[in-house]
Amino acid sequence: MVRVSSSGKELIRICWLIVAGLLGACTPAPEFTDAKGQPISLSHWVGKPLLVNYFAPWCAPCLREMPRLNGLATEGEIAVVAINYDPTTPAELDKLAAQYHIKVPLLIANEDARLPFPRPSGLPTSYLLDSEGKLKQTLVGELDQQQIEMLKATASSMSH
Repeated sequence: MVRVSSSGKELIRICWLIVAGLLGACTPAPEFTDAKGQPISLSHWVGKPLLVNYFAPWCAPCLREMPRLNGLATEGEIAVVAINYDPTTPAELDKLAAQYHIKVPLLIANEDARLPFPRPSGLPTSYLLDSEGKLKQTLVGELDQQQIEMLKATASSMSH
């Protein structure tokens, strides 16, 4: 039997801490903060197509399309989240949801998030991701019912 001195035990403990730290570094940082202030990652929606919608309360077309996005989310084929384009706080998101009857989860994109899509240059912009989180479609402008139907057709063809 080999006796490990206390300094040897300490060295082993340090090695394990380094390994744990490296393993932890492989886990991607959460890309978003939700309205409760909790970190949330895109991986939360893996297994289902996801529509990521950028909006702002000052953007009239964004607010006009919200009821259609709420409806799409309720149907359940596609998960829908909305990201406030402007810097905001979780408390502000809660107020926006109540004020504009937004039923889909509202998120804040973290500054250092590595997302599979660019920050949009115009609003509203929606990104359709497949069930593995890969970007499939970019839609710029207000989504009308016809585009919502097209998104549902695209999503159902992705899941078969």
